[in-house]
Amino acid sequence: MMMGAGILFMALIGLIVIGVPLLIVALIAGGGLTALFKSRPRQAGTDSPPSFHEPAGERKCPTCGRAVRAEWNICPSCGAALT
Repeated sequence: MMMGAGILFMALIGLIVIGVPLLIVALIAGGGLTALFKSRPRQAGTDSPPSFHEPAGERKCPTCGRAVRAEWNICPSCGAALT
């Protein structure tokens, strides 16, 4: 009669020793664990698009349109006066 309980105990231990690692491998292969560690999705509209503006020390030549520095008086590309 004690043999039935021993077999049941061995089956339970075998299930834990073999079944748990197989379950972990199956979750990793199926992407189940990535869903657990995934960050929450971002809320729409919270991020503003990057703004592209000229640096503070630069301006454009009124004649040719190329970027010139604020301290320049003459455009190096076309020779036009900047002041």
